Formats: sequence, structure tokens, C-alpha cells
Amino acid sequence: MELMQLNLPELAEVLEEIEFFERERTDRQSVELAILLYNHGVSLRKVRRVLGWLGVERSHVAIWKWIQKFGQKLTEAGRRPAADLPAVVLMDETAITQQGEEFTLFAAVDPETRHLLHVSVAPSRNSLTTRRFLAELAELYGRAPPIVVTDGATYGPVFTPLGVTRIIGRHSVRNRIERWIQELKRRIDTFYASFTGHEVETTNNWLKQFAWTWNVCLS
Repeated sequence: MELMQLNLPELAEVLEEIEFFERERTDRQSVELAILLYNHGVSLRKVRRVLGWLGVERSHVAIWKWIQKFGQKLTEAGRRPAADLPAVVLMDETAITQQGEEFTLFAAVDPETRHLLHVSVAPSRNSLTTRRFLAELAELYGRAPPIVVTDGATYGPVFTPLGVTRIIGRHSVRNRIERWIQELKRRIDTFYASFTGHEVETTNNWLKQFAWTWNVCLS
């Protein structure tokens, strides 16, 4: 069965730019549909069934590998999830526990568009991992944000050396990123439920592709 024409020009364009389809035997529209459905919250097995209805037989493991490949290729190509870095960035972190191990999820959000600017998971929360997250954000966009709004947590001397002014935000402002954090935690729970034995790199590959797809195709 022929797939319907999908109106996904941004996704199709970036997949072409990052050379996703090199040595890929599945047709492009099927991959685009699978990536979009998965990031809408459809499980891997349900995505597999949808593709099967369209005459494309692939395992949920194969679809999982597309998701991982997409995140990895975005990283290799230096593609950032949003077009530009605003003057003010909301930043938050939270602990997540998966398969008995505790990690720290860092996220930076544009307060106006609510787009994810950068998101990553680290083995722990300390000055080093916080500084690394801010440095990654600056590297992605070519500069550090002038102002970062956080909660009242103690981060240590990580902002000033990067030329960043930290402001402790009001509750109404913090709500914008805290809702995102809860949504990310929910999505990560689903992600971890699909397979066991995840590493930090695997999780960050997933986060890279989720942030880009959400900002460009889903928001």
C-alpha cells in the first residue's frame, strides 16, 4: 500500500541534511511517519502496527534504532533544537530514577515560545554537571544566555564564569518549565519501559530527537 503524502517538510529536510537515509532500506515516508507518531506518544509496538497496516513490516526494535539514529545524527551534525537562543532562558533540573539508578535531568526552555532549547541527562547533579550543561547550551547556540532564571537551588559558582546572570524566578514563571519537566519525565518513563539497559548516551540521543521534533513538528 502506498503511504499518503505527509506534510512534514521540516522533518524531511533535516533527515536529508543529516544523511539519515544513507544505507537505510526503508522508504523515507515510513520513517518520517514512525518518528512523528512515536514523538506524539504512540508506543513503538503501536507504531509498528500502523506501519504494518500500510504494508511496511518492521519490528519495534528497528523503529527504536531509527529514533536512536535520528538523535545521534542530529548531534553529529550540530543541529540545535531551536532557531536561536533568547536573552532570557528558564533552566531547571530534577532527579529521575530508572531501573534502580538515579540520574539528573537538565532542561533549558524559551519562556516565550516554550520551546526546548537544550535537554540532557547526567549521572548526578553537582557544579561540574551544571557547568557542563550550560557550556553545552552555549556551544549549541554560539553564545551563553545573558540571563538564566532558576529556582532557589544551590548551584555553586557556575554562572558568573560564563558571563551569565542568574535570577531566581517567581512561581508563575517557574511553572512554565516545571510543566515541561513533568512532561519530559513522563516521556522518559515510557522510553525506559520500552527497553532495559539504557546508558546516559542512549537517553541523550532520545532527548535530542524529541526536543527537535517537538519544537519543529509538534508544538
